Amino acid sequence: MSIKTTGPEPSPLSNELIREGYDYWLRKRGTRAMPSRADIDPNEIKRVLPHVLLVDVLGPHQYRYRLIGTECVIAHGINAAGLTLDEALKDYQYKAHVIGLYDQCVKDRRPLYSESLFYQSGALDHHLKVLFMPLSNDGTTVNMVFAIQIIQFIDEKTQNNHFTSMKPHKEIIRTSF
Repeated sequence: MSIKTTGPEPSPLSNELIREGYDYWLRKRGTRAMPSRADIDPNEIKRVLPHVLLVDVLGPHQYRYRLIGTECVIAHGINAAGLTLDEALKDYQYKAHVIGLYDQCVKDRRPLYSESLFYQSGALDHHLKVLFMPLSNDGTTVNMVFAIQIIQFIDEKTQNNHFTSMKPHKEIIRTSF
């Protein structure tokens, strides 16, 4: 006879840098709903910084990349800082998916975690893990999203096939905290 025990679900935040970024966001939030951009000090997140995205909320379904960490720039093959998501993301299906993730984080005013697998010629190309965390100047309205993005390429050869040539993707995890 087997006994099934219940307990807390394991955290989907399996990446050390994403957990570090989330713990930092929680510390900066304190007792508030969310921290502000002014609370985020790059000197305090040096290990995470190459994987950070800071994204301005311009309005409904409208976002602009303010800062893109160096590892994200390398993986994407472009520094999209200053561009809106509409300008930076060319594939309509993927653009709609990404904007939907930002929309959910902004609407819920809570961190949102997503993982997706990307395929090229039917084979797994890379695994993308992203944690979206809201920031607010007034404690109520989300005016920026602080994201940590980890891209794990399956084969080094595929690393040069950047996001500029988007591949079919499948989201495998989406959860709010």
